[in-house]
Amino acid sequence: MKAYNIDDVLDKIDSKYSLCIALARRSREIGLYLAAKKNMERVNIVPPLTENESDDPVGIALQEFREGKVSFERVKDDIK
Repeated sequence: MKAYNIDDVLDKIDSKYSLCIALARRSREIGLYLAAKKNMERVNIVPPLTENESDDPVGIALQEFREGKVSFERVKDDIK
């Protein structure tokens, strides 16, 4: 299991708990996209927005947050 450094991403998101939720959601999307690509299926999911040699969805999602290509918005009534 690889350990990731999130210190440089925390200035873009209000808390590490919000970062955890946002990373989990984006990682799930990337995982579904990579599985569909492997099985040669068509899906309506945004592909990874960064160039990465790894097939690790968490690493790809964290890189997207580092580069500012994915953001997180907190709303009062609902989760967005």
